[in-house]
Amino acid sequence: MYHRPIYDEVMSRASRLASDCHPMVAERHVDTMARYARVTSACDALESFLGARPRMDDDVFALLSQRRAQIADLIAGANLDAYEQELPSGLYLAIPFFPRCSDKQPVWLVNRTAKPITYISRSVYAYASTDDAVDEYQAAGSAFKDGIAVSAVIAPGDRLQIDEYSMSFDGDFVNNRRIVLNIDGERREWFASISKLGGYLWDEELHGFHALKDVTDH
Repeated sequence: MYHRPIYDEVMSRASRLASDCHPMVAERHVDTMARYARVTSACDALESFLGARPRMDDDVFALLSQRRAQIADLIAGANLDAYEQELPSGLYLAIPFFPRCSDKQPVWLVNRTAKPITYISRSVYAYASTDDAVDEYQAAGSAFKDGIAVSAVIAPGDRLQIDEYSMSFDGDFVNNRRIVLNIDGERREWFASISKLGGYLWDEELHGFHALKDVTDH
C-alpha cells in the first residue's frame, strides 16, 4: 500500500532535479534522473536509521552512496558539456557539480576564445571562517610539475584538466585561484574566486563555470 506514495515522491524528486539541469540534459537523461532519485530516496531512508542501524549494514549504505555519487557525476558532466556550448567568449574554470557527487572533481581550464592559449601554472589560496580563527590552505602547480606540458596548448573550444577540487572541505569557504597563461607570446595572469556555501558551489547559476579575469596589470 506504500508503493504509490513512494513512487510519487521519487518522481517528484526527479522532476525537481531536472528543473536544475540544462533542458537538453533533462530531456535526454530522464531515466538517469529517475534512477538518481530512487537511489537518493533509498539513501535518505537508511540515513534516518543512523544510530539505530546495525554496524554490519554500513556496507549496504556505503554501496548505495557510492552508486548515487556515480550517477551524480554522470549528470554533472552532462550539464557541464551542455552549458559550455552556450558560454560567452572568454576563459573559464569549470567544476562539475550535482548534489551528492563524488568528493574529488576535476578543475577544467576552458578556452572559449578565438585564440589558442598555453597553460603555464596555477596557485590557490583558500580560507574558511571557524569559531576561533580562519583556516587557510595554499597549493600550487604547473604544466611541467603536473606532467601535462604536452597538452598545455588549449585550442579554441577545448579544455584541459589542471587540478582537482574537493567537495568535502569542511565549512563555508572561498578559494581564490590564479592561473598564468601565455597568449600571443605574452605571459598574463588570470583570477577567479570560487565559493562553497552550505555544501554547494556558488554561484549555482553559473552551472559549474567560473569566469577568469585578467589581473596582470593589478
